[in-house]
Amino acid sequence: MPQVSPPSTDRPPPLGGLLRCLGCRGAVGPCGSCAGCGRSYPERWGIVEAIGPLVGRDRITEAFYGGPAWERFRPWERRFLAIQGGSRRARRPILRHLPGSGSSRLLEVGIGDGDNLEFLPGGWEVVGVDHSGARLDECLRRFPSMAGRLARAQASELPFPDGSFDASLCVGGFTMFEDHERALRELRRVTRLGGPVIVADEQPWLCRMGIGHLIGVPRIDRWWLRGLGLDPEFVEMVFALPRDLRPVFRDVLPGAEWRRIWGGLGYCVVDR
Repeated sequence: MPQVSPPSTDRPPPLGGLLRCLGCRGAVGPCGSCAGCGRSYPERWGIVEAIGPLVGRDRITEAFYGGPAWERFRPWERRFLAIQGGSRRARRPILRHLPGSGSSRLLEVGIGDGDNLEFLPGGWEVVGVDHSGARLDECLRRFPSMAGRLARAQASELPFPDGSFDASLCVGGFTMFEDHERALRELRRVTRLGGPVIVADEQPWLCRMGIGHLIGVPRIDRWWLRGLGLDPEFVEMVFALPRDLRPVFRDVLPGAEWRRIWGGLGYCVVDR
């Protein structure tokens, strides 16, 4: 059995000292424990575990993105991006709202496989959060330099202090978050005053544009989505999503700008 070395006392703190305890908001030290309450935040291969039990849509989507259904569905996402002119062009109306010059510390919530990283300035300090461990593993495989800057955490409970980022970004996945209001409040909380919070995703009603819903026989859409290998629980969750998220944005971020993107099939909300 291999010998395990004792924890180093001179190693850097998780996430460069940014990590805060979800319980007492105390600082998490180099040993991976909260100095205040002792809660543990283990780090595995450069990814910090800072998450509690998942419920509702967060639990369902974590299973989806971590299982074979995502790999079967992903070609459809690539086709969608191709229709929009490719990955770079599809992201242009979103990323253009980020700070325009200088070095910045950016938080990306729902970083997934890290698809946005190649379009960001190289000098930026990017911290990534996702509630899917499988997607964080893939992000780290593709971008090894992200080691020590990734956390498995929920958008509705971010393990960072107030105002610790120059900008926050969430591209894709927001529509399926369990608690939209709390997620927006957390994004705003951890972003400095005047720094942009940018949220973009497909329109929540897009899943109801299948032929079955259009002719009034939604079971047809359930049938072909399950034929793609999607879990029945995931399919039912998608069809139960709120049809319009604009009231949530207006309540939480009343000064935010709502923009249509992707030919009206998506939205981009910018709050400064």
